[in-house]
Amino acid sequence: MRICYVLAYRAPDYIRTQSLLAALRALPGVECYTAINSSKGPHRYRETLARVAEIRRLYRPDLYLLGFRGYELYWPLKAMVGSSPIILDAMMSPAIALAEENQYGFGGRLAAHMLKPVEGCILRNAAFVLTDTKAHVDVFTERYRLSPDRLAAVPVGAVESAPLAQHPGSSPRLRVLFYGSFLPLHGVPLILEAARQLLGLPLDLDFIGANRHAAQQIRDALGRGGELHYRIRRWVPFESLIQTEIPTADLCLGGPFGNTPQARRVVTGKTSQALSQGVPTVVGAAECLPGFVDQENCLIARQGQPLDLVRALRWAVEHRERLPGIGAAGRRLYEEKLSLAVVADLLGKVLRNF
Repeated sequence: MRICYVLAYRAPDYIRTQSLLAALRALPGVECYTAINSSKGPHRYRETLARVAEIRRLYRPDLYLLGFRGYELYWPLKAMVGSSPIILDAMMSPAIALAEENQYGFGGRLAAHMLKPVEGCILRNAAFVLTDTKAHVDVFTERYRLSPDRLAAVPVGAVESAPLAQHPGSSPRLRVLFYGSFLPLHGVPLILEAARQLLGLPLDLDFIGANRHAAQQIRDALGRGGELHYRIRRWVPFESLIQTEIPTADLCLGGPFGNTPQARRVVTGKTSQALSQGVPTVVGAAECLPGFVDQENCLIARQGQPLDLVRALRWAVEHRERLPGIGAAGRRLYEEKLSLAVVADLLGKVLRNF
């Protein structure tokens, strides 16, 4: 089977893309071609579609997999490939996120109202739809009246070649890492509310991904920090993140902690990546957590409950000797439930429909 993976995205090396491509290439009998942008801005769409045209002329793919996020490219791609089936990796719904997360207030809710029928038309036209969790399968089925037979939950996966956690144990301080976009579902204000109650503990909080506004929020919340120290960085290359930052952390804040509807439907990419590297991870309790057990293979804090996060971080400081074991158990959980082997198996089952 010849498959063309199509993507024109501002972050073309996003972990979801890396995972799906690794899984496709691991499947026997699958030839995978890629039409992925290297340029930024509007030109990326023209670049990707030109590559699709070239692949179509040379190899005649049997089907196309349009990666996350590909909604705006769906109809131009459909016009190019005609009757060839398109699998859409929706992962999450932009319209539902705009309506529920309230990140952009009334304007966002108005945009969601206008976007929903457009998104629904694309979802119903696609030959198959991928998302990341069973909770997202359920919401797509309910909100867009899609048949569950045309949907599959495929975990986000991780870069599995990244180094495992380092636990030298020489520092009396606990390095806690949070990275990513500061969206409402991640619950950064709750993290800061918890941190304010832990200023007397030997914690090094490392925030990566904060824009100017978020950085000021952190400074306003934590001030001089006391015994708790913090560092803010706008950006770290992804390769440095997985090669250095994650494996040297004592604890990762995977979340999400925001207690929004979207937060209750996801296992974050940072959670999956940290678990794959054997780093102990604090996750937000949600309906979609497969096999997560508090103080066994992770630490769990209820979403929207900063006191739960206070408890988890205090426990980590007081039981530091148990963290390596929790990290190792988390890695076993990842291999069983979230790994690229699982992604490949699920993708193989989807492809058998074609």
